[in-house]
Amino acid sequence: MNDPVVLIAAIIGALAGAVTFLFRQLVLTKNRAINTLTDERDYYRAIVARFSKLPDGSTVPDYDDWYQHQHPMPRGREPLLIDKPQE
Repeated sequence: MNDPVVLIAAIIGALAGAVTFLFRQLVLTKNRAINTLTDERDYYRAIVARFSKLPDGSTVPDYDDWYQHQHPMPRGREPLLIDKPQE
């Protein structure tokens, strides 16, 4: 390892690997936090929808049904996600 070019390339490669590893860990941590917040939002949204009443006595419509009605799939396209099972 007396060649300075090999030593510099090894140091740059090690730093690039460390930065890549840390960036990947940052993205994974961010995704876990987003999933946790999404689950919590869905939990509270379901509770509010189940127990809330509108002034005319009807219940709050289901958000997922409303969204599907507002954003229909184009003809000939199948949904990419599997529908959640009905309770």
